[in-house]
Amino acid sequence: MSYTSTPIKDLPAMEKFLPLEKVSFIRRTWEKTKTGVLSILGILLFLGFWEVQSRYIQWIEPFFIPPFSDVARELWKGLANLQIPTNLIWSFRNYLVGYLIAIATAVPLGLAMGSFPVVNRLLSPYLWIGFVMPRLAFIPVIIIAMGFGPEGKILLIFISCFFPIIINTIAGVQTVSPSLVKVGRLFGGSKLLIYRKIILPYAINFVLTGMRIAARTGLVVMYATEIFGSSAGLGYWVILQTDVFNMAGGFAGVLVLVITAITALSIFDFLDNLFRPWKSEVAF
Repeated sequence: MSYTSTPIKDLPAMEKFLPLEKVSFIRRTWEKTKTGVLSILGILLFLGFWEVQSRYIQWIEPFFIPPFSDVARELWKGLANLQIPTNLIWSFRNYLVGYLIAIATAVPLGLAMGSFPVVNRLLSPYLWIGFVMPRLAFIPVIIIAMGFGPEGKILLIFISCFFPIIINTIAGVQTVSPSLVKVGRLFGGSKLLIYRKIILPYAINFVLTGMRIAARTGLVVMYATEIFGSSAGLGYWVILQTDVFNMAGGFAGVLVLVITAITALSIFDFLDNLFRPWKSEVAF
């Protein structure tokens, strides 16, 4: 009986399947940090190209897209005189209030519509009518009714976040496999126990997906409502800068919005991993 030895050339490929503690320190460190390092490197390359393009190449007129160094100078100026932090707090407060109200109303209502066909048939027409209507078209009406204060902004953010959450919640409940419910009944589970142990864990994936979509949609609507009519906020501050042709200041405000959006979505991803620890286990 003969044995076939493993070719030497296949050994590097086999090392990829070794336990992490048996890999070299450099390779172990790279595996842990490569995503962050590559992301930072990509951002630095983009900012470097932005600076070179606006200052030397000038494919696009620097008046419209100023160099990044000018944007960074205006950003520091806005942070130093507290104009950006003040307006950012005003915007984010409206966003957070509208988003949380949408979660508090859409999730219970979505669970009810997904669980009880009578409630679904009763409310479904109004739900889809509200979903297909363009929310931003109501900005003039809401401004006239509520003024330029935070109330109108919170209402529009609430409406824009409400529909993605409730639609995904309904889908999560309605797509539960009937065989799982039958197994729960077979083992003597009550309706409440089946709902708590089978339906809710299954629907949580859809609920969190709806909340993620709503988080992004709410940020867009927050910015849009402040551009069209507001007395404060980050979008209002950007409009003030562009009205005096300070394009670098306008880009500084947009940059703050991007950083805020990335931070908010990173926090959401952290909470998502906290509530769904199994998600990373099935990732390819």
